[in-house]
Amino acid sequence: MIERDDMIKGWDTAWQSGLWAAPWSRALEGLTAQQAAWRPGPQRHSIWQSVYHLLFWRDVTLRQTRGEPRPDDAETERRNWEEPTDMSPAAWQKIVDRYEASHQEMLQALRTADRELMRFLYHLFHDNYHVGQIMQLRALQGLAPIE
Repeated sequence: MIERDDMIKGWDTAWQSGLWAAPWSRALEGLTAQQAAWRPGPQRHSIWQSVYHLLFWRDVTLRQTRGEPRPDDAETERRNWEEPTDMSPAAWQKIVDRYEASHQEMLQALRTADRELMRFLYHLFHDNYHVGQIMQLRALQGLAPIE
């Protein structure tokens, strides 16, 4: 079984240098609100929605580590792939800041949580998958890769 220290190392590595994808810390680097809101086609998600998705599931995990209940179906439906309502540069910067803060919150919870530890391993895979999607959406817009 994977140990807590190994999971912490995985989270640090994903943030600093990346795990098979760009470093999580740089995934949103240089994106404008317009680029973040861009969709490759109908019924496809934007980078902005992907970040909302990551934030929602991180929030679910943080709730569970505190012994709080999972969100109900209505909240999950509403927040899982939420669409931005304010697509201003300030609103995008707020989401970028929230993404960075949530990483630190997850690390802190991983260091201290006494329940739901396997959810952090799940997030390593889940979040890395979506960071890879973000990199693909950047590429589809002709943006320079993040190495």
